[in-house]
Amino acid sequence: MGMYTEIYVNVDLKQETPDEVIHVLKAMCGKLEESEADEALIEFPDRWHRLFSDCSYYTPRTHCKFLEYDEIPKQWSLLGKGDIKNYSQEVEAFFEWILPWVDAYSGQFIGYSRYEEAMKPQLYFYGEEE
Repeated sequence: MGMYTEIYVNVDLKQETPDEVIHVLKAMCGKLEESEADEALIEFPDRWHRLFSDCSYYTPRTHCKFLEYDEIPKQWSLLGKGDIKNYSQEVEAFFEWILPWVDAYSGQFIGYSRYEEAMKPQLYFYGEEE
């Protein structure tokens, strides 16, 4: 059957985040038509399509995928939670991919991943190596 890994990420993105990055996040968050989302995610891990979906009964049956733009600070914010079979380290790849665009101070908590059999999550902080 396979084991699941839960992901949670909650970040503001830098104002200079490229449109290409926002386009990928829109695809992941269900803000694009299916064919456009498939095209946007073609170079990324297959499981990123469902990264913020509820795919398992082995983690809490919750998920969310919010990508919102705020006109006042002129920046995007992302809140995502879901679970996938993390066979190819897709969760870790996502954190590595998004990190350069996160608007945070060094040491700020940005999210976690938790393998279904793990008692404690792997915490992710901005500007700190694992």
